[in-house]
Amino acid sequence: MKKIKVPCGEGYLTGNLPANLRVHEIVLQEVAGVPDAAAEIRRALENPIGNGGVEELRGARRVVIVVSDLTRPVPNAVILPVLLEKLNAIGISDDQITILVGAGLHRPAPPEEFPLIVGYDVAARVRVISHDAYAPGVLQQVGVSPLGTPVWINRHYLEADGRILIGMIDPHQIVGYSAGAKALVIGCGGEATIRANHAHLVEPEATMGRVEGNPAREDIDAIGGMVGINLIINVVLNGHKEIVRAVAGHYLSAHRAGVAAARKVCEVPVAEKADLVIASPGGFPKDINLYQAQKGLAHATRVVREGGTIILVAECREGAGEERFIAGMQAGSSPAAVIEAFRSREFQMGQHKAFLWCRSLLQARVILVGDGVDDDLARTVMVRKAPDLQAAIDMAMEESPAATVAAVLPKANSTIPMVSNERGTA
Repeated sequence: MKKIKVPCGEGYLTGNLPANLRVHEIVLQEVAGVPDAAAEIRRALENPIGNGGVEELRGARRVVIVVSDLTRPVPNAVILPVLLEKLNAIGISDDQITILVGAGLHRPAPPEEFPLIVGYDVAARVRVISHDAYAPGVLQQVGVSPLGTPVWINRHYLEADGRILIGMIDPHQIVGYSAGAKALVIGCGGEATIRANHAHLVEPEATMGRVEGNPAREDIDAIGGMVGINLIINVVLNGHKEIVRAVAGHYLSAHRAGVAAARKVCEVPVAEKADLVIASPGGFPKDINLYQAQKGLAHATRVVREGGTIILVAECREGAGEERFIAGMQAGSSPAAVIEAFRSREFQMGQHKAFLWCRSLLQARVILVGDGVDDDLARTVMVRKAPDLQAAIDMAMEESPAATVAAVLPKANSTIPMVSNERGTA
């Protein structure tokens, strides 16, 4: 037997695979973290890519810094003190700065989460607010993007004359890689903007790992130019959540340099597809709910053989996480029917996750392991539920006794399996 261990919530689950299986553990490329994370942020800010860096903000009267919400493990508590030091040095005081949590269409971050997002020291010294896409008066229209996306952005961002985005560059199943202008357009955008952008997901070029020629990413970058971004600070993390590279500067040039570094961590060559894939989004917060855990399922789908089995290990302490995801799943009695219903109607945010979820279900059977998913929810999302990882493995092997290859993705959301000669084509 081969023992495996995958993250679930803030802990791990273990199980044993039969000895007759060839087992491929698909993990992030082993890239060492920098010895001093704060020094790496300082290095990036002092060597900006594509513009003058912090100097771009000299003379600004009101500065907004956009950060991600708790669903993204960005090391803001490391980044922000160094950034604030640099802003103070060019004459921008703490009381001129607002940190805006870019929650996108997620629930707004409540004040009690602010110290967890930005660090306790920063939360005590700088004003922190959260984007709320549905709050009256919070959005202002800027225009329409070249691809026809109506651009609605948080007014607190628009009212600032110094604009900074902080993010983590991670694989994204629609825009290729996250961060860059995405922190603004999706993190601080309105539903009409996010809906129109994400509607590109049905196009084959809008896929994980692809940046150039990806219509969803190109739309986001065009909107970033329309609205205006003075500075980005993006980081690439390894499998231990350590910073391996920080980039700062122009929102396009610095982001692309960061993507090049992220590819060396996230894109992993795989010799063959597997009959059984065991995938974890990577533990909390990436498995906080099914809405987020779906990404892990999508990454696992890249490496499973058609008709194979995926075991998705996700705690889902917040259950489904989005009622519109459930509404999308209830629009059809089978994965194919859900996809057809989605394609036949106007694009709806939230329900797009049902489309993506069911696209995986057409490829493979799915068994879910997660305490936050009850039997009714499992039936709604058309998967079977197992009480623990070993039970899920036993179920899969009983149904596929001829299986010969298994793959394990302990941090699926951050890992792009590149089967055979796919590497570098995304």
